[in-house]
Amino acid sequence: MARSACALAVLCSALALASAQAQAPYARFDAATEPRTEAAPGDAVAGAWQGWSQRSAAALVATGQPRELAFAALLRGLGEQDAPSPDEETPSRAVSPATSPATQVAAWRQAAAARAGDDVLAHALLAATGDAQTRVRAAQRWLGAEPQNLAPLLARGGSIDALLADARTARGFDLHMLDQLRWMQAALLRTPVTAAERTAFADGEDFVPDEHAAVTAAALWNAVVLPDLEPLLRACAASATRDPARLRDCRHVAEVMANRSDTMVGHLIGVGLQAQLAASPAERAAAQSQERRLHWQNLEWGRASAALPRDGAGQFTRLLADVTIRTESELVERALQDAGVALDPPAGWQVPR
Repeated sequence: MARSACALAVLCSALALASAQAQAPYARFDAATEPRTEAAPGDAVAGAWQGWSQRSAAALVATGQPRELAFAALLRGLGEQDAPSPDEETPSRAVSPATSPATQVAAWRQAAAARAGDDVLAHALLAATGDAQTRVRAAQRWLGAEPQNLAPLLARGGSIDALLADARTARGFDLHMLDQLRWMQAALLRTPVTAAERTAFADGEDFVPDEHAAVTAAALWNAVVLPDLEPLLRACAASATRDPARLRDCRHVAEVMANRSDTMVGHLIGVGLQAQLAASPAERAAAQSQERRLHWQNLEWGRASAALPRDGAGQFTRLLADVTIRTESELVERALQDAGVALDPPAGWQVPR
C-alpha cells in the first residue's frame, strides 16, 4: 500500500504527524514511501486533504452524533489550525462561525463527551485526542463500560502503581481497532472528493474511493489512537521489577497483551515484556520465538502487499469489509494466506536490523 498511500504520507509530513507514532504494520503507510522532499503545506496534496477533511468534519458535525463529533474534532485538529474551513461560513448547530479552530475542536469534543453515553468507540476516540481532562474522563467512561479491558486503563494513565493494581482484573487489551477503522471508513465515504482532490490523492494511480477511505482511516487511527505505553514499559523494565508484587503485576499485563490483544502492536509489546520478565530460559525462548513470528508476519505482509496493485490497498479494503475478521492479527494472517506465505518464519530466521 506504499504508493497508494504516498499522498497520505506527504500529507502526514505536511501536517507534522510524527512518524514515530506509527506502529507495525501500518508504519509503512507513513514510512515505506519516503515523503517527497518538495512537499509543503501549500502543495496540491495538502490542499486536497485540507479541503476534503474539513468538508468531512462539517458534515459529521451536522449530524450532532457523539462519535461523529469526536471524529470531526480529530479531522479538524489535523488541519492547519489557522486556515479557514471550506464550510466555515455556514453556521453549524455545534459551534459559532466566529470561533477559532481550536475552540471549535474543544466544543465538538465537549459535545461528544456529553452525548456519548455507552458508545465505546466514541469514548475511545475521545480518550486518544483532546486535552488531558477530556482524555481521562473518556477513558474512565470507557473503562466503566469494559472493566476488564486493559486499553482504557492505559489510556486513563495516572499513577503506575494504581494502574498495575487495577490491571490485575484485566482480561484483554482491546482497542477495537477494526471496528473503529470500519466506522471511520464509512464516515469518510460520506463526503465525496472533488475532481481536483481525486487527482491530487491518486498521484498518478487509479483512485478507488473505498480504498482511499480505508487507508486514510488506518493512517489516522495509527497516528492518534494508541495509548501512551511508555509509563508501562518503564515500570515493567527488568531493573524496575525487583519487587515481587510489581513483577507479578507486570507479568500479568504481559500475558494479557501477548495473548489477548486485538492489535499486532499489543501482541508485540506483550511478548516483548514476557521475554524481558521471563522466569526461566525456556520461558524467554518461547516469548522470543513468538516475537519473531509476529515480526515475520508483519514484514512478509508488507512484501506481499507491495506486489499487489496499489500496494495491496484493494486487498486491505476487502479484508476490512469482512466482519468475520475480528482482529488485526486475523487480518494479517488472511492476507498472508492469500499470498501463499507461511505464518511461521523458516528455521533460524531473525528480525532484520
